[in-house]
This record gives sequence, C-alpha cells and structure tokens, in this order.
Amino acid sequence: MKQKWPILIFSALLTAFIVLAGIWGNAQFEHLHSGSVLTAQHAAQGIALDGWRQEAPGQWHFTFTVGEDIPSLTLCVTNTAVPLAHEGLTSLERSGELYALDVTPGETVELVFTCGRSPQTWLMTSAFASRAFRFRTMTQVIALTAFVTMGMVLLALYHYKHLPELGYFLLYLVIMSAWALMVFFFPAIRSSLLQRILRSFFSLTVLASALLAAGLLGVKLPRSGRGLLALAAGCVVFFALSMSSYPPLRVGVLVAGMCLCLYYLMAAVNADYEGAALMLLPGAVTTGFRVWALMPGLDSALFVESVPFYLLRCARLYDLPFAIGCMVFVCRRFALLFDRTEQLARELDARVAERTKELTAETEARKSMMLNIFHDLRSPLFAVSGGLETLGSAPEALPALLPALRQRIEFLRRLTEDLFLAAKLEQKQILLNEDRAALNEEAAAVCAACRSEADQKGVELHLSADTPLPVWGDSVRLQQIIQNLVTNAIHYTPAGGSIHVDCRAEDETACVSVQDTGCGIAPEDQSAVFDRYFHTTADKKHDSTGLGLTIAQELAHLHHGEITLQSEVGKGSMFTLRLPLLTD
Repeated sequence: MKQKWPILIFSALLTAFIVLAGIWGNAQFEHLHSGSVLTAQHAAQGIALDGWRQEAPGQWHFTFTVGEDIPSLTLCVTNTAVPLAHEGLTSLERSGELYALDVTPGETVELVFTCGRSPQTWLMTSAFASRAFRFRTMTQVIALTAFVTMGMVLLALYHYKHLPELGYFLLYLVIMSAWALMVFFFPAIRSSLLQRILRSFFSLTVLASALLAAGLLGVKLPRSGRGLLALAAGCVVFFALSMSSYPPLRVGVLVAGMCLCLYYLMAAVNADYEGAALMLLPGAVTTGFRVWALMPGLDSALFVESVPFYLLRCARLYDLPFAIGCMVFVCRRFALLFDRTEQLARELDARVAERTKELTAETEARKSMMLNIFHDLRSPLFAVSGGLETLGSAPEALPALLPALRQRIEFLRRLTEDLFLAAKLEQKQILLNEDRAALNEEAAAVCAACRSEADQKGVELHLSADTPLPVWGDSVRLQQIIQNLVTNAIHYTPAGGSIHVDCRAEDETACVSVQDTGCGIAPEDQSAVFDRYFHTTADKKHDSTGLGLTIAQELAHLHHGEITLQSEVGKGSMFTLRLPLLTD
C-alpha cells in the first residue's frame, strides 16, 4: 500500500492552523471589561463586553462609562439573555437580538440581564451595526443559496441514478439548509424548544458528515441485525452527549466526532482510495472552522468572541468547504463514469465493426465454399449421368465405365461425410470416446491403409513410428486427423514424389509430422489453410474435398492439441500434429 503521509500531515496541520489562527485572530480585537470606559473608537469598530458579574442566581450585571459623545449605540445579544428594565434600552427588529441604547457622555450605564450563563453581548454604533448585519445577511444568503443549489443538482442526479451516497449527500444538504434558514430567521431564540432544536443541528451535521463520507467512500453501513442496532445506539449516545448542558462535555464530544470523521477520511486517503483527497482537504478546513465556532460555547474567559468572528460564525460559511469538496468528488465520479461509458461505447463500436467485418468475410467464405461444393457435386454427377446414358445405349461399355463411376461415387461419399462432420464440429456436437492411445500406432495404421493409394499415384510413403507416444484421446478421431493429413499430402504430391511420416516426442508433446514434396503453399495463403470454408485451388485437378485440414485442426483442438504448418513454395509442406504426451 502506498503511503500518503505528506497529505495526511498537511491536513492535520491545516486543521490545527485554522483553530489556532482563529483563536489568535479573535484575541487581536479589544474587549470592554466591566467598569471600563467606552470610547467612540471602540463603538465604531464594535466591541465585546467581557467580565459580566453574577450578583444573583441567573442575573448578570455589567457597567461601563461613556467617555465621549456617541450619538447612538446598538447592543447585540446572541444567547438566551433577557434584559431587565432599562430606561434607555429599546428592542429592535431582530427577534430580541439587537437593542438601541441611548447614552450621554460621562454617564455610567448598568446592564442587567437574566440568563443561565454569562451573556454574549457586543456594543457598536448604529452605523456599524447596520453595515455589519447587512454583511451578515448577504453571507447567509450566499451560504443558503449554495446549499440549496447543490441540493437541487444532487436531487436531479438522484432522480436519474438512485445511489445511496447521493441520498446521504441530500440529507446533509437538507440539514445544512434548514440550519441556515433557522439562524437567518431566528438569530436570538427565546423559546427553550427552539433553542434545543437549534443546538441539535450541530450534532446532526457531524453525524451527517460521517454518514456522507462513509457513503461516498463506498463503506457498506449495516442495514439490519446487530450491526444496525450498534450503529443506531452509537449515534444516540453521541447525540445525547453532544446535547449536554455542560459546555466542556458538549464541545468535547462534538470535537471528537469531527476528528473521527477527519481520521476516517485520512484512512481512506492512506488506503489510496481514488478521489478521497478531494474530501479530506476541504474536510480539514471545515473541521478547523467548526472547532473555532464551538469555542464561544465553552464560556471561557480565554475566548471572548469578537464582532467580526461572530458575524462569520452566523453566516454558516465554514460548512461550505466540505460540501463543495463532496460535490466535486461526486461530479468527478460521474465524469469518470461518463468517460468510461464513452470508452466502452467506442470499444463496442470497434468490436461491432470488427465483428461485422468478420461476418462479412465469413459470409463470403460460405458463398465461396458453396460454389466449390456445387462445383464438386456437379462434376461427378455429370460424370455419373453421362455414364448412365452411355450404358442405356451401349450396355457392353459397362466394364470400361465402372471404375470411373465408382471413383466419382466414392468422391461424393467422402464429400458428404466431410460436410456432415464439418457441420457437427461447427455445432460442437462431436463427442469423443477418450481412452489411452498410442499415437505412433495410430499413425502406423493410417499409413498402412493409405499405402495403396500412394502406390497407385506413384508416391513413396515412408513411416518412422518406433518412438512410443502415449496420449489421451479418441482412437478413431486421432486416426481421422492423421489420415486427413496423409491423404492431403498424397493429393498435392506429384508422381515420383515422397511423403515422410515421422513420430517423435518433444519435451512433453507427442508429435506426428507429415512432410511431402509437393508444390508447397504460398506465404499469403498459409494463415488461411485451417480456416473454416477455406478452399485452395491448384493448377492440377485432384480429388480433395477442401475440408480435410479444417476438420483435422478442429479435431486436434478437441484433443487439447493443434496442427502447425511449415511450407515453402516449390519444395513442399510439413504438417505437424502436436498433442499432450502422457508421462505416467
């Protein structure tokens, strides 16, 4: 397995860098401590209120002095804090999130809120608040539009291709869109039920992220039995702990869930899963932003969130990198599938064209064969018909015509037998009666049967069959193979020529070579000698049916062997039957 340590280390460092950079960047903004003086410069930039004092259960106090003339102030409250009566505090149209605060220079202002934890509040001028919250609204709309757009694209893909991972992605985008909508319309929720629902979204996004990563990376999640129960129980425990009212426990569980998802992506990259890095790097970015966004929930004096960080957190932009990375991963997968489909289509077209060419050639070969068969059938039929007509008018000519008639009838018999056997071989209807056989003895039997035919033509037939060649096969078919080779050599060897049949063993192969001194075969014809329906022509007429070599080669293949050819024009040809040699 090829290790991917550089990208894994970079992803971990990237997450840590984002978290630390967020903490450092937030610390660069000034805080207004209780009892301090508020300046116009602080108000113009927006400043967080730090150091709330709890003077009664659930009651928090904060005081500051107005140092200069500040025309108007806006107080932003983000959590469940509810202000007690204050004559200069007026609620604005942001669902209890924003309040207008009227102050005069030198005045000491005391803010009193009821809340279960230290209130998260900021002071700013009305002009700054107007610009800042327009920016937040714009970024929230951008994030929501991005989630909805990706959801529509995924919905279209899922409509045409029902893949489980697309369903997981749709679920993730639905959760993100619902969360973005809820934050947009309810920036400061007072209802305890809505507060719990809003808090549950973060847990749901972590679970959905893990489910999405597993689905896209091809992990088969359990769907029944104990595996499904264990998975469901784990999710319930995680969700319950992540909803804890104890901030360190809640934040710790959520961070652990995000790190587990990130570790899973790293494992996929390390396992060389194709395209996993497309989700790992954006996942590392989103994990870092999410950890940073959880920091205010710790209610720690070490991290008092500033106005710019609060606005970015409310915009929900930090979840976009992982969503975009997953979208790129899905698009890449579909693009690769499309490329593969195009490649398969091109290969299929090429195969169809090649097969069409082969079928055309085969059709032409069949036509040529049929013409040759008709020619070979017509000639003896004409000879027999002419002989019968002669006998009808001159019966005394029977002794002279009888040998020629027998020869033509014998040729017709052999031609029909070869045609029938070739058809059975083509339909794979030949069954072998296999047993142990001696190939050298089969060759000797064939040569003894063909010797009279060779002598009649004036061709010398020599045999060398002293080497035992035990093989496994059908004795009748083995003799038929050798007989076709020998008779083919006799047909193409002129009178005065010779044929040598040699039986020998080469390594673990039994070989029977039939070498003649005939006319030989041209190089351009040698590759087609064993083709089905191939018919050679010769200047000299002979009684070959033109199917012997085709039948012999196919019978050799049935015996797990083959016939090879060596030929030179003008010097003759050598056909060699090669079969597996039995060694025991």
